[in-house]
Amino acid sequence: MRVLYLMGAFYLAALVLLWAGRLGKLSRRTALPASVLCLLAGSGVLAAATLPFGSGYGPTVTKLADLPVTGPAAGRMQGDNAISLRENAVALTFDDGPYPPYTERLLDTLKEKQIHATFFLVASQAQRYPELVQRMAAEGHTVGLHAFRHRDFLKLTAEERQNDLALGKKTLAAITGKELRYWRPPHGFRDPSVMQAAAEQNLTVVNWSVIPRDWTGIDKQEIYNRVMDKTEAGAIILLHDGDSPFYRASRQPTVDAVAPLIDSLRKKGYHLVSLDEYAEIIRGSER
Repeated sequence: MRVLYLMGAFYLAALVLLWAGRLGKLSRRTALPASVLCLLAGSGVLAAATLPFGSGYGPTVTKLADLPVTGPAAGRMQGDNAISLRENAVALTFDDGPYPPYTERLLDTLKEKQIHATFFLVASQAQRYPELVQRMAAEGHTVGLHAFRHRDFLKLTAEERQNDLALGKKTLAAITGKELRYWRPPHGFRDPSVMQAAAEQNLTVVNWSVIPRDWTGIDKQEIYNRVMDKTEAGAIILLHDGDSPFYRASRQPTVDAVAPLIDSLRKKGYHLVSLDEYAEIIRGSER
């Protein structure tokens, strides 16, 4: 069932209970607390859909340890080394791209620092800049889907959700030559119907555990401070190289924050990995 329907049902029940108490159909001692409980339940349903954490509506990856891993190890990372990497890994992820010139500058930084990240792309934007997406794939980054068009999936019909995911997957697969495995819902919002749509497209839903809110106009130092303050082993860090849907705002503060973040996270003993790299680490450590 869609979360909007559940919310409406709880709020309507609260209203009915209040009127029943006012009209004497129920005692006010019963009607008032019952209506409050219904309001709280409706708010809880909404919170479960809009907060990035938790798996109440279905399996959601918010930390690297949540990542489902299947298939054989590639053989590159095995034994004690893989276990060490597994225990100290963190992931940089970027939403809403590609968006020149910021995505290009970010890729330059990641190449210079020799790390891989994960990009959740808006596929309609990827159609405009396929060379940037191809560069991501060629340089070893994980390409995931954000949406074909950046819209709130809670408000879409079942057909609209399926069409968006299917077209987004097809578009990015045609550009990269690889099948997509990961999806980050716009805003991180999901309910049972959204999770079902992802499952039908064989997509793993990935949100985050660290969010510096870099799209709000803060400078590079504040982005750096917020990430360093919240990051711990297994963190999935959400940053933005894009500005969906209008692509007007600068992402230079985020780009400028990435190099010092990488250096500082490394100094703290963290290994920065893409989602695909972490999956390979897990497979290697379990051989």
